Amino acid sequence: MKKLRQSPKKLKARSFESGDFNRLTFGWKTYRESIGQVVYSQLPIIRTRARQQAQNNDYVRRLIQLMQNNVVGEDGIRFRSLVENFSGKPDNVVRSAIEIEWRKWCDRGVPSIDSHASMADIEHIIMSSLVTDGEVFARKVYGKDRVLKIQLTDPVIVDIEYNDENKNIRMGIKYDENNKAIGYYLNTDYRNSHPSVGYTEGYSIPREYVPCSEMIHIFRIDFVGQERGIPWIATSLYRLKTLQKYEDAALLNAQIGACKMGFFSSPENEEYTGDNEYDDFTINAEAGTFENIGSMNFQAFDPTYPTGEFDSFVRRSLKGMSSGMGVDYHTIGNDPSDVNYSSARVAMLETREYWRTIQSWLIRHFVRPVFNDWLSNGITYGIIKIKNRNGREIKLNRGVDYYLPSYFQGRRWDWVDPQKEMDARKTAYEMRITSLSQIIRDQGQDPDTVFREISEESEKMDALGITSCDVTSEILKEKNDV
Repeated sequence: MKKLRQSPKKLKARSFESGDFNRLTFGWKTYRESIGQVVYSQLPIIRTRARQQAQNNDYVRRLIQLMQNNVVGEDGIRFRSLVENFSGKPDNVVRSAIEIEWRKWCDRGVPSIDSHASMADIEHIIMSSLVTDGEVFARKVYGKDRVLKIQLTDPVIVDIEYNDENKNIRMGIKYDENNKAIGYYLNTDYRNSHPSVGYTEGYSIPREYVPCSEMIHIFRIDFVGQERGIPWIATSLYRLKTLQKYEDAALLNAQIGACKMGFFSSPENEEYTGDNEYDDFTINAEAGTFENIGSMNFQAFDPTYPTGEFDSFVRRSLKGMSSGMGVDYHTIGNDPSDVNYSSARVAMLETREYWRTIQSWLIRHFVRPVFNDWLSNGITYGIIKIKNRNGREIKLNRGVDYYLPSYFQGRRWDWVDPQKEMDARKTAYEMRITSLSQIIRDQGQDPDTVFREISEESEKMDALGITSCDVTSEILKEKNDV
């Protein structure tokens, strides 16, 4: 078969511009690397820089606050048991027992072995760590009372430098013959010593092996074959640092302009020797002073920067960074100017969809696995109990699968104009394209709890002789008085 040949010019005309070698693409990375090689070589640097930005950059702190407030909320991920009996009806006794015990476990301050943190506190720490570290190691520990506890481990302790091809260990993680993670190696020397104490070449590092059954490795997989988490602000770090340097330079320039007002110079161009206090050539800038650098012509010094372009440059930079962070610019920049109802709603819809995606991801990879282990442990050791018809406490005596059905939900949000949103939901309900339960869930509430409260409230109002019309009249009267 005769090979078809094309001229180099025609072939080049059909090629991708991003694959060309020319003076405009000079310096663009071209050599091949697996994601494991990239993570191994750059993760420690990126993580260190991300932590430094979290300590010093207000926009990173803002992102962490947004993650904690919107993904987790003040009460954490909410739980509802969906256990049904063999007839397909709600098993309310078991549901109530599981919900009460789970709430007690989450709130009473025992989930963390290191401190008296609640489950919501742990979820807050996880979101902060994902922004700066890209991964979280949550260890499951059982005390003498057999109560499950969660111990968060610094990702640095799972040493990325520990690799052994013969033992199938990569970046501190051990794999089986099917390339599935089966355990983690913790650098106990780093954990038990002062963080500044490192190790020298040839020093035998003590490590603790923790099987996967005792550790939850939480990280978002962005690339095929990725084995360690990448900080969520990795793509924004360079812009963040550059913007921070730009703002510092502009602030310093403004400060100098406010302090130094002018100079005196000699018409004979005599050399200025400074104050001889330091070897380097320096000029002290103090408010309301004039520096004599000779004698005696006056030269005004009035730096005008930053001027109008400063604000537009900061906005442009933040818009780029907010795209990588998954948050709209007005929220991350705390800038509600030039925002109307329509533009705010469009931006908030996309951002809140991102929050919901992260909530579902957090539930799948952390909250539900912890719940499953907590439930299995509670059933095995009789920690969760119910009362029979005689009022006696008995252990749950059915298989774990019977008690597993459950529902987790993250927080929900109010809108810019709640009246318009409620009118839209009312119309959807009247058209029978949604339900009251779904509307209640969209508001972050549990339908069964709301309906139960309405029922109890109605009984109390009937007992006191109060009708709904009386309540409505009182509310309207209060609004008119205001």
